[in-house]
Amino acid sequence: MRFSEYLRTTVLLLSSTSIALLLIAILAIVRESSGVLLVFTIVWIVASVAIGLWIGRGGAAMESIRALLSRSRPEPVFPRIEPGAVLLTRLWPVLLIALAAAVASIWFPSLAIATSGYGLIWALSWRKQALAVEAIEERDAVHFWLVRGSVFSRPKLVRVPAM
Repeated sequence: MRFSEYLRTTVLLLSSTSIALLLIAILAIVRESSGVLLVFTIVWIVASVAIGLWIGRGGAAMESIRALLSRSRPEPVFPRIEPGAVLLTRLWPVLLIALAAAVASIWFPSLAIATSGYGLIWALSWRKQALAVEAIEERDAVHFWLVRGSVFSRPKLVRVPAM
């Protein structure tokens, strides 16, 4: 899977799970009729959006992504294309945390609120990273591909010449 597409998919998954958790939290707040929790939700979501926008304000690749790109190994041919397997092995923690927060929000609505805010921070701070990777790819005339690996191993990238 192209690394830039993986980054876009990650941002999309994080933002959609955050919005889903926020809707679940709002339903719990309405069920409990808690004004204090509603104010906390509004303040936390506004703060999360501001923090995410602040962290992601630059157009350059983040240091962690630059380090990952620099560790990529060159390959003369395209790797095996397995986007579903790559996404599942890399993004299962996001899905697991979102599911756990959704279930736990039955008893603890503030958990869904907090998880939603952290997901928004992450999504907004990573929103420009795919463009930064594509700029590096264009400059170096290569494509970075994320290859399938173990669920608990570090991500591995290969660098393939652009055609």
